Amino acid sequence: MSSCGLIPRHRLKWIPTEHRLAHEYCYFLHDESVRLLVEYEKAEAHVVSLNFASKEEAKLFKKVAKIDSIEALRAIGRHDEARRVILNTITMALVSDCMHHVYEALQCMEKRKSIVAFNLLRKPLMDNLLYLSWMLGDEDSFFNNFMEGDPALLTQKQLGNRRVAIIADALRQTALSSIFDANFIVDSIFEAKNAQGLYGVMQHAVHLVTAQRIEVRTAPQNFNFVFKSHADNDVYDGVYELLPPLLLYLAHVVLGLFQRIKPMDEGAKSAFQFRTIHGLSLIGDVDEVRGIQELLTGLLQSHLSCGHCDAPLTVTAHNAARILLTDSCRCTSCRRAMGLPFSWLF
Repeated sequence: MSSCGLIPRHRLKWIPTEHRLAHEYCYFLHDESVRLLVEYEKAEAHVVSLNFASKEEAKLFKKVAKIDSIEALRAIGRHDEARRVILNTITMALVSDCMHHVYEALQCMEKRKSIVAFNLLRKPLMDNLLYLSWMLGDEDSFFNNFMEGDPALLTQKQLGNRRVAIIADALRQTALSSIFDANFIVDSIFEAKNAQGLYGVMQHAVHLVTAQRIEVRTAPQNFNFVFKSHADNDVYDGVYELLPPLLLYLAHVVLGLFQRIKPMDEGAKSAFQFRTIHGLSLIGDVDEVRGIQELLTGLLQSHLSCGHCDAPLTVTAHNAARILLTDSCRCTSCRRAMGLPFSWLF
């Protein structure tokens, strides 16, 4: 199975056939995260509302708020609300920044600009994801360090020895704690000695010459990736081995942080979790794909038939991908595609 129809075929022509579904799954994770961001922004869910205890309190707030609304909240003793405003603002901004970079990276992968894609992925994976994880896993620690005002407390050098603990704390706040290990995520992004990880390619994409760490040192008489042919497929093999699970983790961190801002509908949350988690099985081995086919067959087959020819729904591997990622399916009898609002079942 090479594609589920989430992305138009003409956009996938430069993606190696065996990685097209993984690419679409990455796009799906991006789109689901952005959908949360847009819906929360539209509903102004991140805006903190409060009722004043008296006219005097309202007057003091308005006076100070002309200069600084956060200080105005503190001036009237609303420290919890001030903290929530700060954390909500950081969450919305970091998620937005992160998703812009992920989107452009995926666009570059479609255009065979893989080195530019690695350059773009470095910031969201090495920076944004770590801070978002820190916020989710240990909000107090993040907030206290952020409010110290010393940027040195937020540097990668300062956080380097704490990455595994930060990711582990965040994982415990998600539905992925039994699926991923914090060491896998950290090794995939930050470990220079991991030859299959992304650290080396991201560093080479950013720097023409890397000499400080022997694991990613530039080859003699060379510049990093400058002489690499855009037609080579090996970079796609590496990135689509790791990017799908890493973006799945990112999506669930985003979900957890938005839940902190304002709890979402339980059905929408369950649909998000089910589709994103089981979507990873679509690009797994044969047994994983067969497992998700059987799961969806048990949930849907006895209830659904084709609206055109009345044939019962058959959950092929292709249809499993369409159902999870596109809310649609294709009749195996008359070959017509039709909408299947799977998310609404939750």
